[in-house]
Formats: sequence, structure tokens, C-alpha cells
Amino acid sequence: MDRLYFLITAVTAFFALLVVVFVIVFAVRHRDRTGERVTGSIHGSIPLEIGWSIVPFLVTMMIFAWATAAFFDMV
Repeated sequence: MDRLYFLITAVTAFFALLVVVFVIVFAVRHRDRTGERVTGSIHGSIPLEIGWSIVPFLVTMMIFAWATAAFFDMV
């Protein structure tokens, strides 16, 4: 159970740190220096959308399977 807890903590810390780093990097890279409003269309990426949907799902299913196995071992 301790290893499962530490895995969940590590995954949470990793993704939280990743989000913080990306927010800071993109805020610095894309800051508006002119003060003008920029209007334009936003282009999406289907592979990126699928990737950040599938990867967390797979990580969650791995944690669920491990927790289920640990529960049945305890019972």
C-alpha cells in the first residue's frame, strides 16, 4: 500500500510541476509587449488532444488496477 500511495503522490507531483512549468514558459514566451489586442483564429491539434486524453486515462487505469489488486490481497 505504501508503494501505491507513493506512486500516486509522485504522479500528482509530476503533473503539477509539469503544468506549472508549461504555464510559466508559455506566459513568458507569448506575452504581449505591444498592448494591442490580437484577434485571430486558434488552430487545434487532434493528435495533441487525443494524447492528453489517453495518457492520463492510461495512468489512471494503471493505478486503479494496482489498487484493485492490493484491495483483493488485503481482503
